[in-house]
Amino acid sequence: MRPILRLCRWEIRHLARDRQAWLVCGALLAASLLASWVGDRRLARHHAEIARLPEHYAAQMAGVAKQFTPTGEAGYVAYSTFFPTHHAMTPLAGLAAGVRDLVPNVTWIRLLGLEGQLYEADLGNPAVQSLGHFDLAFVFCTLAPLALLVLGHDALTRERDSGRFPLVAAQGGSLGALLAARVGVRALAVALTCTAAFGVACVWLVVPLTADSLGWLVGAWAHFAAWAGIVALVAAVARTTAASLAVALTAWITAVVLLPALLNLGLATAFPVREGLELTVRQRQESHSAWDKPRAETMEKFFVHNPDWSGTPPVTGRFAWKWYYAMQQTGDEAVATESAAYQRNLRRRQDVTARLAWLVPTVYAQLLLNQQAGTDLDAHLAYLDRVRAFHRELRAYFYPLVFAEQTLSPADYAAFPQFRAATAPPPSGLSCWPLLGLTFGFIAATTIVLRRSTPS
Repeated sequence: MRPILRLCRWEIRHLARDRQAWLVCGALLAASLLASWVGDRRLARHHAEIARLPEHYAAQMAGVAKQFTPTGEAGYVAYSTFFPTHHAMTPLAGLAAGVRDLVPNVTWIRLLGLEGQLYEADLGNPAVQSLGHFDLAFVFCTLAPLALLVLGHDALTRERDSGRFPLVAAQGGSLGALLAARVGVRALAVALTCTAAFGVACVWLVVPLTADSLGWLVGAWAHFAAWAGIVALVAAVARTTAASLAVALTAWITAVVLLPALLNLGLATAFPVREGLELTVRQRQESHSAWDKPRAETMEKFFVHNPDWSGTPPVTGRFAWKWYYAMQQTGDEAVATESAAYQRNLRRRQDVTARLAWLVPTVYAQLLLNQQAGTDLDAHLAYLDRVRAFHRELRAYFYPLVFAEQTLSPADYAAFPQFRAATAPPPSGLSCWPLLGLTFGFIAATTIVLRRSTPS
């Protein structure tokens, strides 16, 4: 039997008798089950919220019908009607929350200025807060590497401390084979624990075994491989068990806490993004300032971007619904440049994060798993784009009625546009290859360290 296979068999038997290994893997499995429960509750809340939307909309329209019976001005009916939009979750969203805990799942919009409605529920910049949720992705990206470090950091140092290092190295055939067997077996134990947790989560959350779900698991495996390389490098560099433990904890804190924090700080400085709530305030200031301006001035500004309505009769009285909605739209147009810059900077920050995260496996793996679950920042921005398209659809439906000063009866309400949610996550360029490249890089560094070391 080849020495490496003999070492692997011996390490498997040794690990099976190691109570510490059982404790670490058991704790990791328990954390995974808790994360699955949290994900299940998150999906349940989301589905319940979505399921109540038709009931709430029907109750609202019943109130509108009662108020405007037998007919009401089209502008007044549109003003009183809120239209629900929602961002549908994929089944994998229960495994990786991404930014979905930071942004609203449901947004009710009216025919008023859209930029004044999109960000009312913003709690913060999702690009800065995209890491750290307690879900299965957090367990796999943060706790699983810690478990692997605990099990494998002393792969060589414990033999050095006991004086058995020259004998064990000689029996293994090479120092690299010994290290590969020990770290590989422990990495396999952690990966199998996480795979079992993934299987339980799929059953619990009713996640079908499709190419998307299997791709999510492959992304987690690639992350484990990168951390196996880090563990091997830690074990090769350290000379004592105490030193290997210190280096392992330093590596984990650096990769999980320090580097992500520095990355976020650097990106926030390089790509400053104003809070979405500022756009809400700016849009409303622009719209409300029109109350103190001549009506013809507002309509002229409106006709610049909407020439199809320039032939309508002028507004002669103090109030007209067409002037009111023109005022709302000119408020949107006044902040259009700022809104585009806001979205552009968020996307640029996300792109740069993905590129720089190639050097930080924990951050890259989190981004990758969020992308595959459809809960990343790109998916949220795509949802906002669909809301904007729906708002344009509302304007296309109601403007002819408003500008013609028509009335609507309750029987007309069924023809109002309805939002159509999309469940498929937007495509992105993230893949497992950077994680595998990091794995080979750590293996190469470990090989260099081993060649320069001599058994003592």
